[in-house]
Order: sequence, then structure tokens, then C-alpha cells
Amino acid sequence: MVISEAGRSSDGHLLWECICDCGTKCLVQSNNFRSGERKGTQSCGCLRSEVSSKPKTVWNAGKTYQIHSDEAVFKNRKAWANAVRRTKGSSCTRCGWDKATCDVHHIIPRCKGGLNTVTNGEVICPNCHRIEHEAGK
Repeated sequence: MVISEAGRSSDGHLLWECICDCGTKCLVQSNNFRSGERKGTQSCGCLRSEVSSKPKTVWNAGKTYQIHSDEAVFKNRKAWANAVRRTKGSSCTRCGWDKATCDVHHIIPRCKGGLNTVTNGEVICPNCHRIEHEAGK
């Protein structure tokens, strides 16, 4: 909340003495007051520290659902692939290639009822992946 006018900044903007909801007084330039979607100054800085002190969300929050009590099915293919790489490593399980990012392949294809679970995924290099799909699996 604005208390009073406090002069001008070195670049000519009008300064206002304000008091934050937490009780701290601070100076705010007039160009930092905005309305509508582009919000300007909202606090003395206490809001930022309050938000950053809140616990972070789980890495895949909202991207899985349970089918059994022991295994999660990923709704999102990217989250599933990242979980498989994190669990099974980043080198090809067939030839051992590890020069670049390997693909994640469904052991049981989705079209045949396979799910996006960690146990239904394997990490394979692009070449082995191509060979797998050419074989019709």
C-alpha cells in the first residue's frame, strides 16, 4: 500500500514509499505499479521468499496413475521414457552403445495392450530400435 510520494529516482521515475502486508516499508518506482495481467511490484520481496520456501512438487506429479499397488502407469510418454532411463540407465541393453541418448522402447507394444510402465520399457539405441521395428515387433 502506498504511504506517500518520496521524490524521484536517478532515472527520473517517481518514487513512492509503500508498506508491505508484512509491515516492511520500501520505495517503489511508479513504473513498477501495473494493473491487469502484467503485474508489477506485489511485495517487498517477502512474497518471493515465501513462494520459494514451499516444498517443490514431485517430478512426475499428475503424470501417473496406479493400476496395481506396486507399479505406476505413466499418462505422458516423455515422463515414462525419462523414468525408464532413470531406472534402467542410458546405454543400449542390447549392444551396449552409449555415445548419445538412446530410445526407450515398449517391450509389449501399446497396440497389443502394453502400458507405459517402467517394467514394460527398455532402453535401446536408435539402430537396435530400427531393427526391432523392421522385424515387426
